[in-house]
Amino acid sequence: MTAHTFNIDSTSFQSENQEARKQDGNRQAAKTEFGENERRAAGLAARLLLIWILLALAGCAAGVPQPSTTTPQPPTPTPSAGEPPVTASIAPNATATAPAPNPNAAAATTPADRPTPQPSPATGSPTETPDPCSALPTQGDAPAYRLQAVAELSAHRLRVYQQVTLTDPTRLATGEIRFNVLANHAAGVFTLMGVRLAGDHTPLTATLTDTTLRVELPAALRDATTATLCLDFTLNLSPAADTGGITAAHALGWSDLGDVAGAWYPLLAPYAAGTGWILTPYHPVGDPLVAEAADYAVTVTAPAGYAVIGAGLQSAQAGVWEFRLPATRAFAFVVTDRLVVTQADVDGIPVRIYHLPEHQAAAQDALTAAGEALPLFVRTFGAYPYADLTIVEAVQFGGMEYSGLITFSSQWFADYRSPAEGEEFGADFLIRFVVHEIGHQWWYAAVGNNQATEPWLDEALARFGEWLYYAQLHPAHLAWWEAPSAGMATVPLDQPIYNFQDTTSYVQAVYVSGTRFLLAVRDRMGEAAFTAFLRDYYRQHRGRLVSGAEFLATLRAHAGPALDDLLPAYFGSLR
Repeated sequence: MTAHTFNIDSTSFQSENQEARKQDGNRQAAKTEFGENERRAAGLAARLLLIWILLALAGCAAGVPQPSTTTPQPPTPTPSAGEPPVTASIAPNATATAPAPNPNAAAATTPADRPTPQPSPATGSPTETPDPCSALPTQGDAPAYRLQAVAELSAHRLRVYQQVTLTDPTRLATGEIRFNVLANHAAGVFTLMGVRLAGDHTPLTATLTDTTLRVELPAALRDATTATLCLDFTLNLSPAADTGGITAAHALGWSDLGDVAGAWYPLLAPYAAGTGWILTPYHPVGDPLVAEAADYAVTVTAPAGYAVIGAGLQSAQAGVWEFRLPATRAFAFVVTDRLVVTQADVDGIPVRIYHLPEHQAAAQDALTAAGEALPLFVRTFGAYPYADLTIVEAVQFGGMEYSGLITFSSQWFADYRSPAEGEEFGADFLIRFVVHEIGHQWWYAAVGNNQATEPWLDEALARFGEWLYYAQLHPAHLAWWEAPSAGMATVPLDQPIYNFQDTTSYVQAVYVSGTRFLLAVRDRMGEAAFTAFLRDYYRQHRGRLVSGAEFLATLRAHAGPALDDLLPAYFGSLR
């Protein structure tokens, strides 16, 4: 393959991360305490739950593997984003490591139906199995999730126990809690076993209608300030789809590459005063999702010979993989026994790409693109919001973003062709959309929005990142980048996904017209002023859910009324 070399001015990258981390010092200091307590609690709860499951199930609780350091997992556990960066560099020789299942591992177990917790057998003084449903530590008003999943690869099934603690008197005062459950958009995938409160074994009344789960709360909780709900559910995965257009509904499925768990658990529905519950009904075009930033602790148990890939890995032993991600939009993972890893360090951020061995050249060039895009986006947008970045090849259509993790179409890896000798790097859809999805780590993951009702807020900014990448780093390919959308007319960008019945019209409005708006604003303001606006917007709204009105208010604070005549050309609501 052609070797590509590039230089990165890492000074601004490190100083920018240090500046943002100083600003986040109070929260990160609090999270250190949260992290230690949560890690101890999560580890204990996970082990107790697993002992409970394995002993009470099929009676075949054999050992599970110790992950080998030569397998694609576990990479070295990474600290939270609040810790100072390490050496600023891209490793000159990225490494690819082949999977090597532990030959000493016992056969994997296949759990039977989930048991009901029972008192432990008496051996002297009576004891009871500890209750796995308990309150989680929270920071401020951010919800906290603990998800414990057992992956049954042979059955294409996930068994999940979910705890979620919220400190929100406004929601509790409604007498109910609602969740958005995208996994239930297809029949037979999501099965809810039960819901209850921490400290109370009484089942709560729950109604699941399409993708909305409504849980009725006891009257006593109307005056409470915090509550913990525990949900017991099973996911029967469908075959992964690599066609069907842009939709988050295909984020959950199985294939010969493994199981992909995206949009796999009930998400707390946000609540807005004067509006009520923010629900995102299923739609086959776009991403019917809205997620508050929350603190996540996740454990996944996998069979012998399999690895679990996710962001924020803390430990992996005895077949149990533990992850922790604070201030996270959504957690996703992949279970596989076929992928290898190509990895490098980008200014203190570990970047790992998991791929089929035969796609090594594609993975290496995707890693090169990540090494170029990350510093560019840090200079333009602000500090990278997570401790690491993970990219995974999967059977799906296009790319899908999560917090600290991205999944990509295996077909894009297969179709990738390295540049010929002397040819400029970058003119390939894999490279282009690696850059796009990396942009989502700022726009969607850090600065959140309602992706169902205002998808332009993250998609237009992520596509602007594509333009920035080609305009500044590979200008010879800018015309190539522009060509697919050159003939599209500009249409109102402020449309919900429910307005579209096909991917083309959705892309035309949200991606293409949205990017044209941003470029028109940049031309009017000038590069320096526009960059200052983006950085201020990111600084103000990181960790929040924002609206288009807030975006425009921040823009107006920087540009004044000079853009007022420009807005009606792009916003149907302002005409």
